[in-house]
Amino acid sequence: MFDTEVVLPEYGGRSFADLPQMVRYALTGQGDSGLSSELISPVDRRWKKVAVFFIDAFGWRFCQPRLRSDPFLRRFVEGGVAEKMTAQFPSTTAAHVTCIHTGMPPIESGIYEWQYYEPLIDQIVVPLLFSPAGSKMRNALEDVEPEEILPTQTVYRDLEDMGIRSCAFQPALHLVSPYARLTYDGAEVVPYRTLAEGLTSLKRRLSEETDPSYFFFYFDGIDQVGHVHGPDSAHINAEVDAFLATAEQVIGEGLDGDTLLLMVADHGMGEIDPKTTIYLNIEPEFDGIERFLRRSEQGDLIVPAGSCRDLFLYINDGLIEEAQVFLEMRLRGRASVLRCADLVERGLFGLGPPSEAFDAHIGDLVILPHAGQSVWWYERGKFEQRHYGSHGGLTAAEMEIPFLARPY
Repeated sequence: MFDTEVVLPEYGGRSFADLPQMVRYALTGQGDSGLSSELISPVDRRWKKVAVFFIDAFGWRFCQPRLRSDPFLRRFVEGGVAEKMTAQFPSTTAAHVTCIHTGMPPIESGIYEWQYYEPLIDQIVVPLLFSPAGSKMRNALEDVEPEEILPTQTVYRDLEDMGIRSCAFQPALHLVSPYARLTYDGAEVVPYRTLAEGLTSLKRRLSEETDPSYFFFYFDGIDQVGHVHGPDSAHINAEVDAFLATAEQVIGEGLDGDTLLLMVADHGMGEIDPKTTIYLNIEPEFDGIERFLRRSEQGDLIVPAGSCRDLFLYINDGLIEEAQVFLEMRLRGRASVLRCADLVERGLFGLGPPSEAFDAHIGDLVILPHAGQSVWWYERGKFEQRHYGSHGGLTAAEMEIPFLARPY
Protein backbone atom coordinates (compact mmCIF):
# COMPACT_ATOMS: atom_id res chain seq x y z
CA MET A 1 0.00 0.00 0.00
CA PHE A 2 2.78 2.43 0.92
CA ASP A 3 5.68 3.13 -1.41
CA THR A 4 7.91 4.62 1.28
CA GLU A 5 8.78 3.91 4.91
CA VAL A 6 5.96 4.81 7.32
CA VAL A 7 5.11 4.59 11.01
CA LEU A 8 1.56 3.37 11.61
CA PRO A 9 -0.49 4.28 14.69
CA GLU A 10 -0.37 1.55 17.35
CA TYR A 11 -3.93 1.84 18.63
CA GLY A 12 -4.77 -0.34 21.61
CA GLY A 13 -1.60 0.05 23.66
CA ARG A 14 0.93 2.56 22.35
CA SER A 15 -1.13 5.34 20.80
CA PHE A 16 -2.20 8.81 21.83
CA ALA A 17 -5.77 7.57 21.39
CA ASP A 18 -5.29 5.36 24.46
CA LEU A 19 -4.54 8.28 26.80
CA PRO A 20 -8.12 9.28 27.79
CA GLN A 21 -8.77 5.72 28.95
CA MET A 22 -5.46 5.74 30.83
CA VAL A 23 -6.39 8.98 32.64
CA ARG A 24 -9.75 7.53 33.69
CA TYR A 25 -8.07 4.34 34.91
CA ALA A 26 -5.41 6.24 36.88
CA LEU A 27 -8.04 8.31 38.70
CA THR A 28 -10.68 5.62 39.29
CA GLY A 29 -8.97 2.24 39.10
CA GLN A 30 -11.85 1.07 36.92
CA GLY A 31 -11.36 -1.09 33.83
CA ASP A 32 -7.86 -1.33 32.38
CA SER A 33 -5.35 1.34 31.47
CA GLY A 34 -5.51 0.85 27.72
CA LEU A 35 -1.71 1.09 27.56
CA SER A 36 0.89 -1.61 27.05
CA SER A 37 2.57 -2.91 30.21
CA GLU A 38 5.97 -1.33 29.50
CA LEU A 39 4.33 2.09 29.45
CA ILE A 40 2.01 1.77 32.43
CA SER A 41 3.81 -0.63 34.81
CA PRO A 42 6.11 1.89 36.56
CA VAL A 43 3.14 4.12 37.45
CA ASP A 44 0.37 1.51 37.59
CA ARG A 45 -1.66 2.44 40.64
CA ARG A 46 -4.61 4.63 41.51
CA TRP A 47 -3.76 8.31 41.80
CA LYS A 48 -5.53 11.10 43.65
CA LYS A 49 -4.69 13.61 40.95
CA VAL A 50 -3.55 13.41 37.33
CA ALA A 51 -1.97 16.29 35.42
CA VAL A 52 -1.52 15.99 31.64
CA PHE A 53 0.88 18.28 29.83
CA PHE A 54 -0.12 18.38 26.16
CA ILE A 55 2.89 19.92 24.41
CA ASP A 56 1.97 20.56 20.80
CA ALA A 57 4.55 19.22 18.30
CA PHE A 58 7.00 18.01 20.98
CA GLY A 59 7.76 14.89 18.96
CA TRP A 60 10.18 12.13 19.89
CA ARG A 61 12.79 13.72 17.60
CA PHE A 62 12.93 16.67 20.02
CA CYS A 63 12.48 14.71 23.24
CA GLN A 64 14.74 11.68 22.89
CA PRO A 65 18.08 13.52 22.41
CA ARG A 66 17.41 15.56 25.57
CA LEU A 67 16.26 12.77 27.90
CA ARG A 68 19.58 12.42 29.72
CA SER A 69 20.86 15.98 29.48
CA ASP A 70 17.81 18.07 30.34
CA PRO A 71 17.02 18.27 34.09
CA PHE A 72 13.22 18.33 33.64
CA LEU A 73 13.16 15.34 31.30
CA ARG A 74 15.71 13.43 33.36
CA ARG A 75 13.25 13.40 36.24
CA PHE A 76 10.94 11.17 34.14
CA VAL A 77 13.82 8.87 33.17
CA GLU A 78 15.00 8.42 36.75
CA GLY A 79 11.65 8.43 38.56
CA GLY A 80 9.03 7.13 36.15
CA VAL A 81 8.56 6.37 32.47
CA ALA A 82 10.16 7.88 29.36
CA GLU A 83 9.08 5.86 26.32
CA LYS A 84 8.13 6.34 22.68
CA MET A 85 4.55 5.93 21.45
CA THR A 86 2.66 6.84 18.29
CA ALA A 87 0.38 9.65 17.26
CA GLN A 88 -2.99 9.01 15.68
CA PHE A 89 -3.45 9.37 11.95
CA PRO A 90 -3.57 12.00 10.66
CA SER A 91 -0.76 13.40 12.81
CA THR A 92 -2.58 16.69 13.23
CA THR A 93 -3.53 18.86 16.20
CA ALA A 94 -7.26 18.89 15.42
CA ALA A 95 -7.56 15.12 15.72
CA HIS A 96 -5.55 15.00 18.94
CA VAL A 97 -7.06 17.86 20.92
CA THR A 98 -10.48 16.46 20.03
CA CYS A 99 -9.41 13.02 21.26
CA ILE A 100 -7.95 14.24 24.57
CA HIS A 101 -11.10 16.27 25.30
CA THR A 102 -13.72 13.78 24.13
CA GLY A 103 -12.03 10.41 24.41
CA MET A 104 -12.76 9.72 20.74
CA PRO A 105 -10.23 8.96 17.98
CA PRO A 106 -10.89 10.41 14.51
CA ILE A 107 -12.92 7.38 13.41
CA GLU A 108 -15.47 8.29 16.11
CA SER A 109 -15.30 12.08 16.43
CA GLY A 110 -15.20 12.82 12.71
CA ILE A 111 -12.67 15.60 13.35
CA TYR A 112 -9.69 14.14 11.55
CA GLU A 113 -7.89 17.23 10.24
CA TRP A 114 -7.56 20.99 10.54
CA GLN A 115 -10.03 21.47 7.70
CA TYR A 116 -12.47 19.19 5.90
CA TYR A 117 -15.80 19.17 4.07
CA GLU A 118 -18.90 19.72 6.20
CA PRO A 119 -21.98 18.62 4.22
CA LEU A 120 -24.43 20.45 6.50
CA ILE A 121 -23.12 23.75 5.17
CA ASP A 122 -21.67 22.42 1.91
CA GLN A 123 -18.15 23.83 2.29
CA ILE A 124 -14.71 23.17 3.70
CA VAL A 125 -14.56 24.29 7.35
CA VAL A 126 -11.99 24.71 10.12
CA PRO A 127 -13.75 23.20 13.15
CA LEU A 128 -11.42 24.55 15.84
CA LEU A 129 -11.92 28.10 14.58
CA PHE A 130 -15.57 27.52 13.63
CA SER A 131 -14.89 29.26 10.32
CA PRO A 132 -14.86 28.51 6.60
CA ALA A 133 -11.45 27.33 5.36
CA GLY A 134 -9.35 30.25 4.16
CA SER A 135 -11.27 32.80 6.22
CA LYS A 136 -9.25 35.29 8.24
CA MET A 137 -12.09 35.58 10.78
CA ARG A 138 -12.86 33.27 13.68
CA ASN A 139 -16.40 32.11 14.43
CA ALA A 140 -17.56 33.02 10.95
CA LEU A 141 -19.77 30.00 10.20
CA GLU A 142 -23.40 30.96 9.69
CA ASP A 143 -26.71 29.10 9.57
CA VAL A 144 -25.43 26.21 11.70
CA GLU A 145 -25.26 25.60 15.44
CA PRO A 146 -21.97 24.32 16.87
CA GLU A 147 -23.71 21.30 18.37
CA GLU A 148 -24.80 20.24 14.89
CA ILE A 149 -21.26 19.78 13.57
CA LEU A 150 -19.02 19.33 16.64
CA PRO A 151 -18.79 16.61 19.31
CA THR A 152 -20.72 17.27 22.51
CA GLN A 153 -19.40 14.55 24.82
CA THR A 154 -16.31 15.28 26.95
CA VAL A 155 -14.05 13.37 29.30
CA TYR A 156 -14.65 16.14 31.84
CA ARG A 157 -18.35 15.32 32.09
CA ASP A 158 -17.52 11.64 32.37
CA LEU A 159 -15.11 12.31 35.23
CA GLU A 160 -17.58 14.65 36.89
CA ASP A 161 -20.11 11.81 36.98
CA MET A 162 -17.50 9.80 38.91
CA GLY A 163 -16.91 12.57 41.44
CA ILE A 164 -13.71 13.91 39.87
CA ARG A 165 -13.34 17.60 39.12
CA SER A 166 -11.35 18.90 36.16
CA CYS A 167 -9.34 22.06 35.57
CA ALA A 168 -7.88 22.99 32.16
CA PHE A 169 -5.18 25.57 31.42
CA GLN A 170 -5.20 26.97 27.92
CA PRO A 171 -3.73 30.03 26.13
CA ALA A 172 -6.42 32.69 26.24
CA LEU A 173 -6.51 33.15 22.44
CA HIS A 174 -7.80 29.59 21.93
CA LEU A 175 -10.82 29.99 24.17
CA VAL A 176 -12.96 32.25 21.98
CA SER A 177 -14.53 29.62 19.73
CA PRO A 178 -17.58 27.38 20.10
CA TYR A 179 -15.22 24.42 19.72
CA ALA A 180 -13.49 25.35 22.99
CA ARG A 181 -16.82 25.87 24.75
CA LEU A 182 -18.06 22.43 23.77
CA THR A 183 -14.88 20.42 24.24
CA TYR A 184 -14.10 21.92 27.66
CA ASP A 185 -17.64 21.34 28.91
CA GLY A 186 -17.46 20.08 32.49
CA ALA A 187 -14.03 21.57 33.24
CA GLU A 188 -13.03 24.78 34.96
CA VAL A 189 -11.00 26.64 32.33
CA VAL A 190 -8.08 28.85 33.35
CA PRO A 191 -6.73 31.07 30.55
CA TYR A 192 -3.07 32.07 30.66
CA ARG A 193 -0.93 34.58 28.76
CA THR A 194 2.61 33.27 29.22
CA LEU A 195 4.01 29.83 29.91
CA ALA A 196 5.49 30.83 33.27
CA GLU A 197 2.17 32.34 34.36
CA GLY A 198 0.25 29.24 33.36
CA LEU A 199 2.63 26.79 35.02
CA THR A 200 2.72 28.84 38.22
CA SER A 201 -1.08 28.84 38.37
CA LEU A 202 -1.14 25.10 37.74
CA LYS A 203 1.34 24.31 40.50
CA ARG A 204 -0.60 26.43 42.96
CA ARG A 205 -3.82 24.59 42.11
CA LEU A 206 -2.12 21.22 42.38
CA SER A 207 -0.78 22.06 45.82
CA GLU A 208 -4.12 23.40 47.07
CA GLU A 209 -6.46 20.72 45.66
CA THR A 210 -7.34 17.97 48.14
CA ASP A 211 -10.09 16.16 46.21
CA PRO A 212 -9.67 13.72 43.31
CA SER A 213 -8.91 15.93 40.32
CA TYR A 214 -7.77 15.99 36.72
CA PHE A 215 -5.61 18.82 35.40
CA PHE A 216 -4.93 19.51 31.74
CA PHE A 217 -2.32 21.95 30.41
CA TYR A 218 -1.88 22.86 26.73
CA PHE A 219 1.16 24.66 25.26
CA ASP A 220 1.64 25.41 21.55
CA GLY A 221 4.81 27.51 21.35
CA ILE A 222 6.96 24.72 19.86
CA ASP A 223 4.42 24.04 17.13
CA GLN A 224 4.13 27.70 16.17
CA VAL A 225 7.88 28.22 15.91
CA GLY A 226 8.40 24.94 14.08
CA HIS A 227 5.90 25.78 11.35
CA VAL A 228 7.57 29.12 10.64
CA HIS A 229 11.24 28.14 10.90
CA GLY A 230 11.31 24.37 10.45
CA PRO A 231 12.12 21.46 12.80
CA ASP A 232 15.88 21.64 12.21
CA SER A 233 16.12 25.36 12.94
CA ALA A 234 17.94 27.03 15.78
CA HIS A 235 14.64 28.73 16.56
CA ILE A 236 12.73 25.58 17.42
CA ASN A 237 15.62 24.17 19.43
CA ALA A 238 15.69 27.39 21.41
CA GLU A 239 11.92 27.17 21.93
CA VAL A 240 12.12 23.56 23.14
CA ASP A 241 14.95 24.39 25.52
CA ALA A 242 13.15 27.47 26.82
CA PHE A 243 10.00 25.46 27.48
CA LEU A 244 11.91 22.77 29.37
CA ALA A 245 13.90 25.32 31.37
CA THR A 246 10.73 27.14 32.40
CA ALA A 247 9.05 23.86 33.31
CA GLU A 248 12.01 22.84 35.44
CA GLN A 249 12.14 26.20 37.18
CA VAL A 250 8.43 26.37 37.97
CA ILE A 251 7.26 22.77 38.41
CA GLY A 252 10.41 20.63 38.38
CA GLU A 253 10.41 19.92 42.09
CA GLY A 254 7.50 17.65 42.98
CA LEU A 255 4.87 18.06 45.69
CA ASP A 256 3.66 15.22 47.91
CA GLY A 257 3.77 12.45 45.31
CA ASP A 258 0.01 11.85 45.07
CA THR A 259 -0.21 13.31 41.55
CA LEU A 260 0.63 11.46 38.35
CA LEU A 261 2.35 13.90 35.99
CA LEU A 262 2.09 13.00 32.31
CA MET A 263 3.74 14.80 29.40
CA VAL A 264 2.71 13.92 25.85
CA ALA A 265 2.58 15.42 22.38
CA ASP A 266 0.09 15.23 19.56
CA HIS A 267 2.67 14.82 16.79
CA GLY A 268 6.19 15.68 15.76
CA MET A 269 7.18 17.69 12.71
CA GLY A 270 8.90 17.17 9.37
CA GLU A 271 10.89 19.49 7.13
CA ILE A 272 9.25 21.01 4.06
CA ASP A 273 10.07 23.94 1.76
CA PRO A 274 7.54 26.39 0.28
CA LYS A 275 9.68 26.65 -2.85
CA THR A 276 9.17 22.96 -3.67
CA THR A 277 5.47 22.65 -2.80
CA ILE A 278 3.45 20.99 -5.54
CA TYR A 279 0.19 22.84 -6.23
CA LEU A 280 -2.31 20.57 -7.96
CA ASN A 281 -4.14 23.44 -9.64
CA ILE A 282 -0.98 25.28 -10.77
CA GLU A 283 1.46 22.68 -12.09
CA PRO A 284 0.82 21.99 -15.83
CA GLU A 285 1.22 18.24 -15.36
CA PHE A 286 -2.01 18.21 -13.33
CA ASP A 287 -4.13 19.93 -15.97
CA GLY A 288 -7.55 18.33 -16.00
CA ILE A 289 -7.65 17.41 -12.34
CA GLU A 290 -10.75 19.54 -11.78
CA ARG A 291 -12.97 17.07 -13.62
CA PHE A 292 -12.37 14.51 -10.87
CA LEU A 293 -13.25 16.82 -7.98
CA ARG A 294 -16.67 17.19 -6.43
CA ARG A 295 -18.36 20.58 -6.38
CA SER A 296 -20.75 22.24 -3.97
CA GLU A 297 -24.31 23.05 -4.92
CA GLN A 298 -23.04 26.55 -5.79
CA GLY A 299 -20.56 25.01 -8.23
CA ASP A 300 -17.41 25.60 -6.17
CA LEU A 301 -14.73 22.93 -6.04
CA ILE A 302 -14.65 21.21 -2.65
CA VAL A 303 -10.96 21.81 -1.90
CA PRO A 304 -8.64 21.64 -0.04
CA ALA A 305 -9.06 19.33 2.98
CA GLY A 306 -6.29 18.22 5.34
CA SER A 307 -2.88 19.81 4.99
CA CYS A 308 0.07 19.86 2.65
CA ARG A 309 1.31 16.67 4.34
CA ASP A 310 -2.03 14.82 4.01
CA LEU A 311 -4.20 16.32 1.30
CA PHE A 312 -7.67 14.77 1.20
CA LEU A 313 -9.68 14.94 -2.02
CA TYR A 314 -13.42 14.51 -2.60
CA ILE A 315 -13.87 12.67 -5.89
CA ASN A 316 -16.90 12.46 -8.16
CA ASP A 317 -18.81 9.18 -8.12
CA GLY A 318 -17.36 6.56 -10.41
CA LEU A 319 -14.03 8.35 -10.88
CA ILE A 320 -12.06 7.32 -7.79
CA GLU A 321 -9.96 4.66 -9.53
CA GLU A 322 -9.23 6.90 -12.52
CA ALA A 323 -8.35 9.85 -10.27
CA GLN A 324 -6.01 7.67 -8.22
CA VAL A 325 -4.15 6.50 -11.32
CA PHE A 326 -4.02 10.08 -12.68
CA LEU A 327 -2.37 11.31 -9.49
CA GLU A 328 -0.10 8.30 -8.94
CA MET A 329 1.43 8.69 -12.39
CA ARG A 330 2.25 12.33 -11.76
CA LEU A 331 3.36 12.04 -8.13
CA ARG A 332 5.43 8.85 -8.38
CA GLY A 333 8.50 9.10 -6.19
CA ARG A 334 7.14 12.17 -4.41
CA ALA A 335 3.89 11.05 -2.74
CA SER A 336 1.61 8.10 -2.13
CA VAL A 337 -2.00 8.31 -3.34
CA LEU A 338 -4.30 6.13 -1.25
CA ARG A 339 -7.99 5.37 -0.97
CA CYS A 340 -9.40 6.54 2.33
CA ALA A 341 -11.66 3.48 2.43
CA ASP A 342 -8.56 1.26 2.44
CA LEU A 343 -7.04 3.23 5.32
CA VAL A 344 -10.30 2.94 7.28
CA GLU A 345 -10.28 -0.83 6.71
CA ARG A 346 -6.70 -1.04 8.00
CA GLY A 347 -7.63 0.93 11.12
CA LEU A 348 -5.46 3.98 10.52
CA PHE A 349 -8.09 6.42 11.80
CA GLY A 350 -8.83 4.36 14.92
CA LEU A 351 -10.30 1.04 15.96
CA GLY A 352 -13.94 0.22 15.43
CA PRO A 353 -16.48 1.19 12.77
CA PRO A 354 -16.63 4.76 11.43
CA SER A 355 -19.23 7.09 12.91
CA GLU A 356 -21.76 9.01 10.85
CA ALA A 357 -19.73 12.17 11.42
CA PHE A 358 -16.56 10.52 10.14
CA ASP A 359 -18.29 9.15 7.04
CA ALA A 360 -19.74 12.60 6.35
CA HIS A 361 -16.36 14.35 6.58
CA ILE A 362 -13.76 11.97 5.17
CA GLY A 363 -12.51 12.32 1.62
CA ASP A 364 -12.16 9.62 -1.04
CA LEU A 365 -8.42 9.87 -1.73
CA VAL A 366 -5.54 11.13 0.37
CA ILE A 367 -2.17 12.28 -0.93
CA LEU A 368 0.64 11.53 1.53
CA PRO A 369 3.82 13.29 0.38
CA HIS A 370 7.12 11.56 1.08
CA ALA A 371 9.53 13.00 3.64
CA GLY A 372 10.45 16.58 2.76
CA GLN A 373 7.68 16.92 0.16
CA SER A 374 4.44 18.90 0.28
CA VAL A 375 1.36 18.92 -1.97
CA TRP A 376 -1.35 21.56 -1.70
CA TRP A 377 -3.91 23.71 -3.49
CA TYR A 378 -3.26 27.34 -4.39
CA GLU A 379 -5.55 30.32 -4.01
CA ARG A 380 -3.73 33.57 -3.40
CA GLY A 381 -4.35 35.02 0.03
CA LYS A 382 -6.42 31.99 0.98
CA PHE A 383 -4.51 28.74 0.43
CA GLU A 384 -0.74 29.08 0.23
CA GLN A 385 2.00 26.85 1.66
CA ARG A 386 4.42 29.12 3.53
CA HIS A 387 5.70 26.75 6.22
CA TYR A 388 9.12 25.16 6.66
CA GLY A 389 7.81 22.57 9.10
CA SER A 390 4.59 20.58 9.02
CA HIS A 391 2.86 17.35 10.02
CA GLY A 392 -0.13 15.20 9.17
CA GLY A 393 1.61 12.32 7.44
CA LEU A 394 3.06 8.97 8.47
CA THR A 395 6.82 9.62 8.65
CA ALA A 396 8.65 8.87 11.88
CA ALA A 397 9.34 12.57 12.38
CA GLU A 398 5.58 13.23 12.39
CA MET A 399 4.24 10.08 14.08
CA GLU A 400 6.66 9.29 16.92
CA ILE A 401 5.79 11.05 20.18
CA PRO A 402 6.87 10.75 23.83
CA PHE A 403 5.02 9.22 26.75
CA LEU A 404 6.50 10.65 29.95
CA ALA A 405 5.06 9.87 33.39
CA ARG A 406 6.22 10.24 36.99
CA PRO A 407 4.89 10.82 40.51
CA TYR A 408 4.68 14.47 41.45
